Parts: sequence; C-alpha cells; structure tokens
Amino acid sequence: MKLSSKKEDYLETIYRLSSEIDTVGISDIARERGVTLPTVTSAVAGLKEKGYLNQRYYGKVTLTSLGKAKAVAIYEAHKTIKRFLREILGLQENLAESEACKMEHGLSGETLNRLKTFINTVIDCRESKNDCRTQFFTLLKPSKRTYDE
Repeated sequence: MKLSSKKEDYLETIYRLSSEIDTVGISDIARERGVTLPTVTSAVAGLKEKGYLNQRYYGKVTLTSLGKAKAVAIYEAHKTIKRFLREILGLQENLAESEACKMEHGLSGETLNRLKTFINTVIDCRESKNDCRTQFFTLLKPSKRTYDE
C-alpha cells in the first residue's frame, strides 16, 4: 500500500515518539512535527483507515504491526541516507537531517541495500586502505547492470 511522503513522515514520527514515551497523543505528534492538532487528526485518520494505526478512545495512537513494519523501514532508510550524507559526503548535521527527510521516500529497497553496502565498504576501506571500488562490487549480489563500471 503506497503512502504519500507526508503520511510516511507521520508514521516515522509516531514510531520515534513511541520509543521515547509510553503513549503517543495527538498533541505529542503536533508538537514534534510543528503542525496544528487538526492537521495531525486528519493524518491519523488516514493512517487508521489504511490499517497503520490504532487509536484509543481518548486519543492515544499506537502502530499496528503493519504500521510498525512500515515505520521501521522508513526510519532505517532515513538513518542510512543521513549516515551517507554525514560520513561520506561530510554534510553538517542539520543539513544531512533535512536532506535525508526529503530523500527517504523515493529509494527502492535494492538502492538502500547498496547504499548501506557502499557506506560500510568506504568506512572499512578508510581503515584498511583497500581498493574500495573493487571491494564494493564484490560485496554486491550479481545483478544486471545497465551502466558502465
């Protein structure tokens, strides 16, 4: 089920908040995202409708198993991209955070896996002074490449 990037951002926010506090309320989400209560209420309703959230009668929200799986995937993509931007490209923390938020929604699982492999390879190569390019392609599963190596 495809979600808009805004809805994915809400799922990620709820996931992060739920790891910090026991129950997540509409006001917690609004404060974290810097939006109004009606905006959050609307987003939560849409996520509930698609089966990503449960909401208690007094307003607290929890992720369903589907919602948690999706939120974890989004959060992991965010962390991977941010790590690339910080550790490989050397961007400042706030810029890396902002850019990762924009980029996390459009990458395929294969691209994210290759990005993780690339990051780990470069970091390992820095420490061991190996041929990073060869090591990177050796670690990847064989695939049909339509580009020149």
